[in-house]
Amino acid sequence: MIERKYALSDSLLLEWADINSENLTKDIAKFQEFDPQEFPETLPEMIEQRVTDALIEGGDSNNKALLGTKTLTVRQAIQNCKDYLKDLKYWVKKAYPDNPVIQRQLGVNRIGSIFRTQPRLIQFMENLPGVIKMHRTRFEEVGTPVDLLDKSAPLSKALRQANKDQEKQKGDRAIDTEARIIHLNSLYDLLQKLNEAAESVFKNEPVRRSRYKVPKSGNTGSDTDTTDTPKIS
Repeated sequence: MIERKYALSDSLLLEWADINSENLTKDIAKFQEFDPQEFPETLPEMIEQRVTDALIEGGDSNNKALLGTKTLTVRQAIQNCKDYLKDLKYWVKKAYPDNPVIQRQLGVNRIGSIFRTQPRLIQFMENLPGVIKMHRTRFEEVGTPVDLLDKSAPLSKALRQANKDQEKQKGDRAIDTEARIIHLNSLYDLLQKLNEAAESVFKNEPVRRSRYKVPKSGNTGSDTDTTDTPKIS
């Protein structure tokens, strides 16, 4: 994972860049006189555009919100499966009151184990429609509602899709975060060049020179928290 070069929050870096672009509109001639190759006349607009691009992209907050939505969908899919197995339990026991092996095969007294992790739950739900089909005649004999017997397949499909969507969003978030860090590191490098050059450009003007110094901050890194993967209970 690419790391940030700067000991600032992303928002403070962008604010510093925005201020620098404004100051440069007045000072660019001085920098050009010092090093025209490194500091073109269009530099103020270039910096401003980079800041605008970063602000429009929105940082990690957009991806965090999307991941939060996917996480809620996964949680609901998990709860739907749990509710379903509770409903099915009555009919399993009615159909096979003295067969604990078949009962366990259909999830009775295994809720804690089945729901321990998402992959384990997904595997169980993927196999459940086939198990129900194998015992369907007996279920029908004891009066199990048909819609209950048919419900396991769509629940399994919904859970699996929700999990895939969540994992994809996690991957997209990591990719976007890396791209953002690359963009902001490049911006920081440019601001540091200005800072270093300002030492010579404004060596007799300490106030103007100070405008290009790196701002002090106790905060570092991204301005957002991470989103935890939901625990299954």
